[in-house]
Amino acid sequence: MTTRNFRVTYWLFASLSLVLLLGAILLAIRIGTDKRLPFFLADSRLYTEYFFLGAPVGIQLAAVFEICGLAVGVTALLTLVLFTFQKTTSMEVYLLVLWLFLADIETLRLLMLIIAQRNTSIGALVSLSRVVYGARFAGIIALFVSGLYAVGVGHERPQTAYLIALLGGAVLAMLLPISIDRFQASFMLQTGYRDITMVVTVALVAINGVDYLVVARQKEDPSYAWVGIELTAAAAAWIWLWDTRPLGWGLAAVLFFVLCVVLAIKRLHAIYIWK
Repeated sequence: MTTRNFRVTYWLFASLSLVLLLGAILLAIRIGTDKRLPFFLADSRLYTEYFFLGAPVGIQLAAVFEICGLAVGVTALLTLVLFTFQKTTSMEVYLLVLWLFLADIETLRLLMLIIAQRNTSIGALVSLSRVVYGARFAGIIALFVSGLYAVGVGHERPQTAYLIALLGGAVLAMLLPISIDRFQASFMLQTGYRDITMVVTVALVAINGVDYLVVARQKEDPSYAWVGIELTAAAAAWIWLWDTRPLGWGLAAVLFFVLCVVLAIKRLHAIYIWK
């Protein structure tokens, strides 16, 4: 696959991420100005107030800042890849871009809050919940496959790796049982098999980190080990952000996620620019 094809993909994801960011900002304005939302969340036994710099912040505003912060970070990261990997190709980065874009799908959680408040269609909530869960699973698979490519396992075409991740995520999301009457603080419907899926998720993230450690030993290049550590830390922050957190901790996790991915991308660029 040529550098041109890689860059077309980077342009596509960066553009779509910008669209999602603009949508998240519009939803954030809608949520931030709706004075009825706290009462809806209180009726659902979900309303919580966090304190940030001494001021109370409702759970809906904490989620807005957390998700919009993540959207800004993802857009910035995809733009960074777009303008730094102009003459180099890397399957690891190519798959990381897919993971980053799928992390941006978390913005749909704001839309689900508005739909749940209006109580217009439980079918829409179920469908959007499956989309978000599918994006999470696909992102984890993409991250896992990137580690396999780093260690030298798998020689499929890049499009095949994307297809595996997306189909795998879609299948897992469709198999999950979803409760139609359990709205969560993440603004999604609750699913079954939560413990099993979390164990599998943690295992795949850990294996991805181990893959980069193996590559570092094989090639006697500690840069790969640092990439594995940074990606594992970023994935852990991303998973932690799946639920609404206190505003200070949520923003700190977003910054930590962005910093770890930036460091990993810079190291991968330094590795592949000479190849």
